[in-house]
Amino acid sequence: MGKWDELAGEKGRRVDTSRLGRAVKLGKLGARFTGSMIKAQLGRKKSDDEGEQLEAMADAALRNAKHIVQVMGEMKGAAMKVGQMLSADPDLVAPEFADMLATLQHDAPPMDYVTVAQVVEAALDRPIDAVFKFFDPEPIGSASIGQVHRATLPDGRAVAVKVQYPGIEASLESDLKNLASLLKVGRVLMTRERAESIVAEARNAILSEADYEAEARNLQRFHDLLADFPGVRVPAPVMALSRRSLLVMEFIEGQKLDDAMAALPASRRDAVAERFIALFVHLYHDHAVLHADPHPGNFMLDGDDNVVLLDFGCVRQYAPRWPDSVLKLLTVYWRRDGEGIRRVFTEQGYGKPGMTMPDGQVLLDYLDLILAPLREDAEFDFGDWQVHAKTRQYVRQHLEMVKLVPPPEMLLYYRVLLGVKGIMARSGARLNLRHMAEAACVRRGIPL
Repeated sequence: MGKWDELAGEKGRRVDTSRLGRAVKLGKLGARFTGSMIKAQLGRKKSDDEGEQLEAMADAALRNAKHIVQVMGEMKGAAMKVGQMLSADPDLVAPEFADMLATLQHDAPPMDYVTVAQVVEAALDRPIDAVFKFFDPEPIGSASIGQVHRATLPDGRAVAVKVQYPGIEASLESDLKNLASLLKVGRVLMTRERAESIVAEARNAILSEADYEAEARNLQRFHDLLADFPGVRVPAPVMALSRRSLLVMEFIEGQKLDDAMAALPASRRDAVAERFIALFVHLYHDHAVLHADPHPGNFMLDGDDNVVLLDFGCVRQYAPRWPDSVLKLLTVYWRRDGEGIRRVFTEQGYGKPGMTMPDGQVLLDYLDLILAPLREDAEFDFGDWQVHAKTRQYVRQHLEMVKLVPPPEMLLYYRVLLGVKGIMARSGARLNLRHMAEAACVRRGIPL
């Protein structure tokens, strides 16, 4: 196994891979959560109105938040992926809960070194010390599918080694079923529809991210694609050592992006934020491709203010008409053309079959809420933008909007937007996004 196990200490934990064990753990969590809800219900006065009732139940949820996050981190896989998704956008859950969930991006409990070495040696069919000159037994990061260790190759190259947790795919469906029930308890964390959407996204993400050989190919593609993009770095993979459960890549030193941005002076922070947004605009609108897992742990800032992209397990290629249709929607929105908005939504395939598209003014007013950063040719303060409560209220007032379901091709794109929006909100960035969007329209030949 190598001599490095002597340095590993007792910090790591074994990941429970049995379906029964994982179901029991999530079941106990749900029972504890439900018990807190019942206690909160019994403790309220008969005179309490519905708002006070919901507030009491929400307080009960927050009292259990630390334990919920601890269990999600220990179980890895679907449980941890759901927690990361909830923390990606601070408007989805209460801020206190979101802060705790955010620790799943970088502080989740790692698996023990004995298990790590077993996975590496099984993947490469060689002793770990025959492959690496040094392998740090302490991980530098723990994520939902695997954890990352720093190592050195025999030729002296510093690499990052991503090791997959055992049994992730085998436990997927059972975990998701139990998580869906947990998220919907008391309908305090979120609505049934939103819970089901989160669970479906977690399933798709894990299935696509579980093949590290495919991720290595994605990594190479983006490394080449962005080689000349200023201020952005993508680590190069070591293809000869990458397997389905193991990914070896160039090591790049850096700090988690939103933490680094929040500590920068305003001018540097905004310059980094602009480069980060420009990167996604470039990928989606110039190459019709997305890095589609936008939680904060997947982006770093190095010592020279370069944005570093990590984790390419979830990548989506589009036909060019989809990113172009987004720009067309923006142009009719900027012209305040309600009928034009209806036309673009219809062309994109929004809405349930047979529905009547909402009135143009209704759509225009809705876009004013969700496209606020793009409305004016001026800087927009993301730190002061709270959009979800306003949109929920607007939809309640205009129920025809409920049927305006996006086409499947747009769902992942919107997920990326929410993740990017969350990073911008936490950093407090100020940007002129309209100017960047108009430049993209010009490059794509879309009339303003």
